[in-house]
Amino acid sequence: MIKINKLYSEPEIFDPISFDYGVNIIMGEKSESTNKKIGVGKSVCIEFINFCLLKRISDSRLSLIPKNNKDIINSLIKLDIEFNSKIITISRSIQNPDQVAIFINNEEKIFDKLEDASDYLGNLYFDSYPVKTKRLSFRNLLQPIIRDERSEFKDLIQCFDTKKSIPADYSPHLFYLNIGLEKYNDIKSLNEDLKKKNAFFSETKKLVTNNNELKIQDAKAHLNELESEVTKVNKSIEKLKSFESFEIIQEDLVKLETKLSELRTRQQSIKYELKQIDSLPKPENINENEISIIFNQFKQGLGDLVEKSLEDLKNFKNKIDGFRNSIVNERLIALKSELTKLNEVIRKIDDEYSQKIILIDNGEILRDLKTSISIFNEKNRELNNLRALIERYDIAERDKKILEGEKAVFIADLDEELYQKNDVVKSFRETILEIHEKIMGNREAHFEIKTTKNKNVVDFIMRTDDDGSHSTERMKVFIYDVSLMLNEYTRQNHPGFLIHDNIFEDDDSIEKSLNFLYEYNKKNPYEFQYIVTLNGDLIESASRDANLLFTIDEVKKSSYTKEKRFLGFKYNETK
Repeated sequence: MIKINKLYSEPEIFDPISFDYGVNIIMGEKSESTNKKIGVGKSVCIEFINFCLLKRISDSRLSLIPKNNKDIINSLIKLDIEFNSKIITISRSIQNPDQVAIFINNEEKIFDKLEDASDYLGNLYFDSYPVKTKRLSFRNLLQPIIRDERSEFKDLIQCFDTKKSIPADYSPHLFYLNIGLEKYNDIKSLNEDLKKKNAFFSETKKLVTNNNELKIQDAKAHLNELESEVTKVNKSIEKLKSFESFEIIQEDLVKLETKLSELRTRQQSIKYELKQIDSLPKPENINENEISIIFNQFKQGLGDLVEKSLEDLKNFKNKIDGFRNSIVNERLIALKSELTKLNEVIRKIDDEYSQKIILIDNGEILRDLKTSISIFNEKNRELNNLRALIERYDIAERDKKILEGEKAVFIADLDEELYQKNDVVKSFRETILEIHEKIMGNREAHFEIKTTKNKNVVDFIMRTDDDGSHSTERMKVFIYDVSLMLNEYTRQNHPGFLIHDNIFEDDDSIEKSLNFLYEYNKKNPYEFQYIVTLNGDLIESASRDANLLFTIDEVKKSSYTKEKRFLGFKYNETK
């Protein structure tokens, strides 16, 4: 069991708070000037405890304290705890949050990394456990017992800010119950592998089916057709190679193909040039009257500088148009003539090429060697690619099925362990029912653990009387948390303390809940520590009507108001 003894700082930035076994209340109260109890520092006080218990600064509200508050930022926050017969002080500062000093029986150990300090305290915690025990990190161990206030206490397992998408982690819960932690971790690990396999399988399937446009069976049918086509082309090429004059004909064919390629290139070039000439604009036919008007305008403006007559200008224009038409027409005639001759040459070479191909192939499969080899290479490449993808798909599907089979076996093993340890679940359920009866007035509740095939691996099912409402869900979490801390089986692994920051919302539930814990502590002293923050008005009526089994001052460890805040002043958290 871990016992929290004292929270304080050096130099002092808040009044030290000492904690005892049993119920410990950090109270927010009204002051003479205002009845408001929020914003007085209760949650920040809990965050300082959490900070000393190695919560990451990035996850803590302490990171939102404005940096100009140097005395707070630089101060050493200290927490005295004890477990395994050791007196321990943990010391951290917001200024250097990764540096942790741990004093064990006054011997100091400095850690430059938070993880190293967590490992060290984790090893201390598990020091008395058998070596084979599956261990948790120190922070992992504490998750369910110091829930983030922003978790809103709406789920048994989710302990973090609801705005953060942190996956559910059943590890500490299963550890407290001493059920299936190793198998749970094995299945979680298997789930990660399966997730990667599924992603690879889906990606491969998309490639094989062209983004799911085809069915796998269609892709495999296409593979068979491709194999047939490639085989036929390959056989024809091999047949050509075995022909006795193959090399001679092949040499002629290659020469003809090369010649044809050059001629067809020139043929395309001429066609392109003809197309460009056709697209040239025709000479613009300008009205003589318009030329006369423009000419006279220029002549009037330029006077004697214009010596040519309008007739000279028309003659000049006609000469230019004629010269242009002459050049274009001559080029057009030359190109058409060259194209006619070229077409004739290509036709003859094509005939010659066809005759040679017929000699060796009878024209059945191969239209030309170069094209055939090109087709063969292309088909062969497509065939090899598709064959490799389908093989990859089949292997991925097989691997996925193997992992799914292993997962089914692991889940069956976990089911068997749950069955073998039914006495633990049964005892835990009975504890829940007893606390439910004390607080809710009946035993209309239920708890069970089931395995699932989804990523959570297990599911904790808990029902309470009239659950579903906001406040009742909070009571469900309270009953579950307290049951983990007090049950005869779960308390053996539980750290033995529980911190709830603003879990209560109505005076009836807090009265019965705190009375139950106070009474339990009287009967079973030194077994647990419950630290809770609450506003004074929630418990005022119960105290006034003498419904409480204790006096407030007896369990109140600190009290804050708007005039007497935890840190002594008001500040706005940075964004």
